[in-house]
Amino acid sequence: MRKGLAERMSPSRTVQKAVTPDSVKSLMIIEAIVIAFFSFWLANEYVYNVFFRIYVNSIFVEHFTTYTIALGLGIGLAGAAAAATLYKNLREAKVRLGSVAPKIRGSVEKMLATVPTMETQGAVPLISSVPVSQPASGASTTIGPPVPPVSSSQQTEEKK
Repeated sequence: MRKGLAERMSPSRTVQKAVTPDSVKSLMIIEAIVIAFFSFWLANEYVYNVFFRIYVNSIFVEHFTTYTIALGLGIGLAGAAAAATLYKNLREAKVRLGSVAPKIRGSVEKMLATVPTMETQGAVPLISSVPVSQPASGASTTIGPPVPPVSSSQQTEEKK
């Protein structure tokens, strides 16, 4: 019997093999070693060969502004293309969402109608605005209105 597509593609039943073969991995390592060797050779040649240094400086330094302009223009064009693509995708998503939103809104309203509401009076405890302080042990408690604190400038005026 043949198994169904869902059974054959089940992630829990299949074992994934490496996508990159070992021969390709070894070739990539060899290429990286060759590139590193040539980079080291080029850097050494630049440091120790005066004629090569003059040649490299004449090519890169003389045309530095041209390279900078080309690089800036490339980055700008790539950013504009990315922004245009993202804007197009956003517009398409809005259109698709606009056709699905009324269906979702209706089902959400039905679900919200079944949710019980909270009573506001019993849910919020009353908090008094006057702080209550406990008297120290052994101190006598007095009954009466609280006495406001007296600032030090008022005490010096009363002494005069």
